[in-house]
Amino acid sequence: MEILQFVADSLGDASYLVVAGDSAAVVDPQRDIRPFQRAAAERGVTIRYVFETHVHNDYLSGGRELAALGARVLVPANSGIEFPHIPLGDSGEITFGDATLRAIAAPGHTFEHMAYAAVDDKSRPVGAFTGGALLMAAAGRSDLLGPDHSEELTRLQWESAHRIASLLPPSAEILPTHGAGSFCSTTGSSMERRGPLSLELQRNPALASSSLDVFRSIQLGSSAPIPGYYRHMAPINRSGPKVFGAPPIPRALEPAAIAALLADGVDLVDVRSRDDFAVAHIPGSVEIAEGGSFLAYVGWLLAFNAPVALVVKDEAQAARVTLDLFRIGFEDVRGFVTWRTWSDSARPVEPAEFVNVEQANTILRSGSIPVLDVRFAYEQDQRPLAGATRLPVDELPGWLPTAPDRALVICASGERAAMAASFLQRSGRSVIAFASGGAEDLMS
Repeated sequence: MEILQFVADSLGDASYLVVAGDSAAVVDPQRDIRPFQRAAAERGVTIRYVFETHVHNDYLSGGRELAALGARVLVPANSGIEFPHIPLGDSGEITFGDATLRAIAAPGHTFEHMAYAAVDDKSRPVGAFTGGALLMAAAGRSDLLGPDHSEELTRLQWESAHRIASLLPPSAEILPTHGAGSFCSTTGSSMERRGPLSLELQRNPALASSSLDVFRSIQLGSSAPIPGYYRHMAPINRSGPKVFGAPPIPRALEPAAIAALLADGVDLVDVRSRDDFAVAHIPGSVEIAEGGSFLAYVGWLLAFNAPVALVVKDEAQAARVTLDLFRIGFEDVRGFVTWRTWSDSARPVEPAEFVNVEQANTILRSGSIPVLDVRFAYEQDQRPLAGATRLPVDELPGWLPTAPDRALVICASGERAAMAASFLQRSGRSVIAFASGGAEDLMS
C-alpha cells in the first residue's frame, strides 16, 4: 500500500491517493483532480473509489469529477448526499488490492464525520484518514455549524479523537485533511501535514488534555471568523458540484474589455502584492492580494460566485488564482489583464494613499479624521485600540455603505487595512491605509 498526499496550499487542506495493487482510492479530493490522475497514471493504476470524511464546508469536492470517470463515491451514511454514492456506516469497509479502508464514526467537526483506518494485508492499521477529527497538534473546529451545536460537537470531537486513538497502534500515521492555513482548523495546528499517532498522544489537545473541560476551553477559546463562502459549500457538495472535466483556463483581455467590464459592474480584483497596488492600480479595482488567506478574504468581500476579472502580474498568476477561485465555486472569471498590458496602454492609473507609524499616531491622537480598526472582532476584544472605530474586515459589505468619507484604516499588519481601503476608495471615499504596521504600533 502506498499513500500519497496532495496539499492545496491556498486552502490549507490535503487530499490522499491510496495505491494498492492495480487500483487506487482518493480520500477527500479537491475539485482539481488532475494531480490524482497524473499520479495514478504514473503508477499504472485505476482510481476506483472516492472516500469522503465529511460534507466539506471549505471547498467543493472533486468526488463527482472522479465519479464521471468511473470511480464510486463512498460517504458517511447520514451525509444527505443527493447524487449516486455508497453510504458507509461505522465499521463498514472496502477492500482493493492489498488495502482495506475501514470506517470509524467520528462526529465532532460535523455530525456525519467519518474517519477511515488504512489496514494492510496483514490486518494491521497503518494509518487513519482523520479529516477534521484529529489534525496535527489540533482538532478541526466544532463551531462551524453555529453556536447551537458547538457544545455538543466539541464533546463529540473529544470522544471521537479518543476512539480513533484506541483503534490504532502508536506507530500508525495520522493523515488529516485540514491543517495549517485552514479556517477549519483550531488555532495551534502544526505546519506538519502527517505524522505518527505517538506524537499526537503527547501534544494534541484532543488527546493530551486532562479532561473534556480543559479541551473545551482550548477548542472554543478562539473566535476566529468563518469565511463567508463556507455557508455555500455544504449545500453544493450535497447536491453535487457541476462537473467541468477540467478547471477553467482564464482568457487574456485587452484594456478596452477590462474597461467595459468595469462599466458593467464586474468586480475587478487586483491580486498583485499590496505594495504594487499602492504604487499604481486601475481606477475602480479592489485589492485582494494572492496569498495564504486569499480565498477567505474573497468570501468575505465579494458576493458568492460573482463575476470577476483579474489584474495580475503575469499569466501564471492568473491561472493559479482562477484555479483557486474554482475550488470554492467562483466559476465566472471573465478574464485577466496583466499590469504591464494595462500600463503600456496609457490608460488611467491611480495610487493608494499610505502613512507611516508616526503619521498614523498623529492622526489617532489628534482625532483629525476617523480611524477604522478592521482587525477581526476577537483581536479587537483582546487588544482594543482606544480612539478607533471597530469595523471588522470580514463584515465589510455590511458597514461599507455608512463608512465615513475620509478615514485612516488600520489592522494588525497592514494586509487587511490595504484591502479594506481599496474597497472604500472604489466606493468614492478618500481613505488612508496604515499598511506598513498595525494596531500594536499605535498602543505604545
